[in-house]
Amino acid sequence: MVSQITAKLAAATLRDAVKDFNFWGESESDSPLAIKRTKSVLDDKKVLSLDASARKKAAGVTGYKAPERTVRVMDLETTFTPLVQQALIDLQTGAEGVIAGNGIETLEVTAEASEYYIQLYSLFKLLENPRVIYVEDTGTDPDPYTGLFITGLSSDNETVYAQALLTQT
Repeated sequence: MVSQITAKLAAATLRDAVKDFNFWGESESDSPLAIKRTKSVLDDKKVLSLDASARKKAAGVTGYKAPERTVRVMDLETTFTPLVQQALIDLQTGAEGVIAGNGIETLEVTAEASEYYIQLYSLFKLLENPRVIYVEDTGTDPDPYTGLFITGLSSDNETVYAQALLTQT
């Protein structure tokens, strides 16, 4: 079944979804998703190139060369389920804190996190061939970065993707 959502609409909706909260739970630091679209296919070569550019920018040094890396592809369900489950556990814990007398504002971050993951999952699920791609350093002295790409194909044959460079030590 072909998606009925255009790349322009998908990208705009995703940008709106990450406006208030943009933190990927698998990262140890701030790793906001950048929402992009392209007419080219995100094959392994393109993903590795985009990842190398992000690593070079993060390293901030002249002459940086990306390490040997592997591409690992996962489905949306496998990736998002534990993130949503953890966000809901955190929300329940926060709700128990409110019952115990903590302020309601303590729920803000956990409520936004669960909304964030559910919105991302739901929108990418509307796209054709949605998948999650991790680009991992395979060297003997790995750097702390893992590239993250969430991708899908729109009804007008453009690839819509979210990209981040996660910190994982």
